[in-house]
Amino acid sequence: MEDADIKKLRKVLTYKGRQDLADLLRHSGSFLDESSTFGSRWYSRISTFHIKSHPSVQDKLDNLSKNDKDEIFQALLLVYPLRDNEPEITEIIYYPDFDIDVTELVETKELDRISFEYIHEQIKKCNSKIADKDFDGAVTNARTLIESICLFILESKTKPKHDYDGNLIKLYKSVATILKMSPGDYEDDNLRQILSGVFSIINGVSGLRNTFSDSHGLAPSKTTHKIDERHAILTVNLAKTITEYLFLSYEKSE
Repeated sequence: MEDADIKKLRKVLTYKGRQDLADLLRHSGSFLDESSTFGSRWYSRISTFHIKSHPSVQDKLDNLSKNDKDEIFQALLLVYPLRDNEPEITEIIYYPDFDIDVTELVETKELDRISFEYIHEQIKKCNSKIADKDFDGAVTNARTLIESICLFILESKTKPKHDYDGNLIKLYKSVATILKMSPGDYEDDNLRQILSGVFSIINGVSGLRNTFSDSHGLAPSKTTHKIDERHAILTVNLAKTITEYLFLSYEKSE
């Protein structure tokens, strides 16, 4: 579980507009090494802040620019401001920790090219809610992610503003027709089966969100049923994969 110092550090980075750096430290741990050497304030102690991360994250931290690392350091100084009789942090040391468990979520590099910022927001929220163990919320954002890419494509292709009534299945069918992604558009049985599977997944995401997510009130009979981690991760990963596929199909059709 995320430790208190990393949680505070991530909040500061988010406040400063560096959500990318905050996300990078999501699964990291830390500890403060206080020396017996006095610093620049009255009885302040020269200290080193250690950040331990999964090896895959450590590679990204190692490749950060000097400015990015300084951004993290300055954010840390807001967590540990310079005061009398307190730790005086002079350095951050980063190193890998092979015991850290990192939830593997699908990356969405292809979507970096998209201009619709709301889609990027939903991806961040999916990741963040999985990390925070808010699995109902993650499912809600997974559906919103699919809705957003469909609306983006529909309005880009048809020009006038689309009046969305909340029916995701109908929305996806409209997009599939425009992009010629309906199973009937293909002769190959395997492709038809895959595209039928995409429809089934979207139907499932829509139903799962309506039944269990935090976007609706629940009847007493359903309050004991919660989405567990594995199903939330599967839902988010499938939503990301389908969203990228829809975007690539949209690009190809331009």
